[in-house]
Parts: sequence; structure tokens; C-alpha cells
Amino acid sequence: MILRNVSIALLSALSLLSCKNPKPEKNEEPIARVYDTFLYASDVAALVAEGTKPEDSAAIVDAFIEGWIRQQLILRVAEDNLQTAMAKIDRQAEEYRQSLIMYAYERQFLAENLDTVVVDDSIQAYFNTHQQDFILSSDIYKVNYVVVPKADKTADSVLYWFSRGVEKYRLPFERYCAAHADRFSLNADVWLNTNDLFSLLPYDMYAGGRFRSKAPVSYSDTSNRYFALVQDYYTEGSMGPFDYFAEDIRDIIINKRKKELLTATYQRIYTEGMKRENAEILKEDE
Repeated sequence: MILRNVSIALLSALSLLSCKNPKPEKNEEPIARVYDTFLYASDVAALVAEGTKPEDSAAIVDAFIEGWIRQQLILRVAEDNLQTAMAKIDRQAEEYRQSLIMYAYERQFLAENLDTVVVDDSIQAYFNTHQQDFILSSDIYKVNYVVVPKADKTADSVLYWFSRGVEKYRLPFERYCAAHADRFSLNADVWLNTNDLFSLLPYDMYAGGRFRSKAPVSYSDTSNRYFALVQDYYTEGSMGPFDYFAEDIRDIIINKRKKELLTATYQRIYTEGMKRENAEILKEDE
């Protein structure tokens, strides 16, 4: 009942706040108290959306006030029972606050100052001088594939099109796939590793090195027939092709620039701060 009376009175205050939209004032009348901590109408002004029914608004405010009081009481008991640990908690909270500030500053600073343009020559040069870092951990393939329902009697046509040449007869092949295939890809311009293949084709179809060939491969299960034609491949343990790693190298170069830019900037801030005597190391003369 007390909370209900408070919330009804608060709704009137909130209606005035929503109309005038004033900033919270220190001498504002509190609506709840736990020890020496107070809750004000301005603290809950945003809780009630415009057009909310009065009874719903009262319920929202009641629930918030009760929850706030409950949390503050529990927090007080927790603080009283953690006196020896409070210094550590305060220090951790301050360190976390500082890390959030630093993170936000770095994001804004890098967005405004970091050069993210990496020309192809720089990527190629990095690849050429760090080839030992680009050894493949799995096979990779450029592959065309077509999946046709097993009940489709025309499925063997895929092998015909593969043997004739995908590029030479792309248009009629695409028309066939659009009419008969559940899914297909005739664009073998993207490298796929074994994890990529697992989401596209049955594992048994390419397991055991079956894709280490440029001859057509077929496989059947209870629902579908699968056809694949490998256009190019590199095996696990070999050095991968430049185009497979190009985007990774671009990210490496940009991350290196980030580190160098931040290191130089923080060193400049430190040097200028010390030079202008904004900071100093205080110690007694021995």
C-alpha cells in the first residue's frame, strides 16, 4: 500500500518531468531511502513509456522501487561483511573503469587516424617474406559441386556437363542446375577448406584424399546424389596460395599499424606530459 501511494504520487511527478524534461536536481524530493542512499523521481522517469495505462505505470514503478530497495539493502549487508575485501574490490572496479575508458579512446582514435588502406603490393611483399607462416593445416580446394535429389533420373547429366567443361557450357549447365539441383555452385573462385566442405557435402565424399584429383567425383546417400569437380587444390602441410591468405595478411598489416600507432601516440603523450611538468616522479632525496 505504501509503495502504491508512492507510485501514484510519483506518476504525477513523472508526468511533469516528461513535459518539462528538467535535469535532476540535488534538492529534488526523494521517493525512497536506504540508509543514506536516496532514489529520486528523475531516476525512474524513463521507466514509464508515454501512453502507458496508469495502473500499468503504477505497477512498473512499484516493482522498480521494491527492487531498488532490495538491492541496496543486500548491498549494504554485503559491504558490511566484506570490509577487508572492499579495498581490493574498489581497486578492481577502478581498474575496470580505466580499461573501459582506454578501450573507448583507442577505438575512437584509431577510427579517426588509422590508415586502413593496404595495397596489393604490400600484401604480396609480406607473403613473400613470411612464407613459413602460411603452411596449410588442411587441404583446400576450388571446387564445383551439384546436389541432385536421388529420385531425379537426369542426375547423371551432371557428369556429362562436368566432362564437357563448366566454363565452356556454363549457361546450359546453370539452366539444368536451376531446374534439377537442390543446391549447386559452378563458381570455383573461392578456396574451401575441409571445414567449409563439411557444411556442403558428405564427409565420406571427400575423405581419404578423394578430392586430391581433378577428375569428377560422385557420391550417393538415401536422399541425394552429389557431384563435384575440383578445379585446383593444395594439400595439408604445403605452402598455401597467396589468394587464400590475402585477407588474413591484410588484417595482420592493419593490426601491426594499430600497435605501432598506439605505441607512438602513448609515448608522445608521456613525453609531452613530462616535458610540460604535468607529471613528475616524487621521491625523497637520499
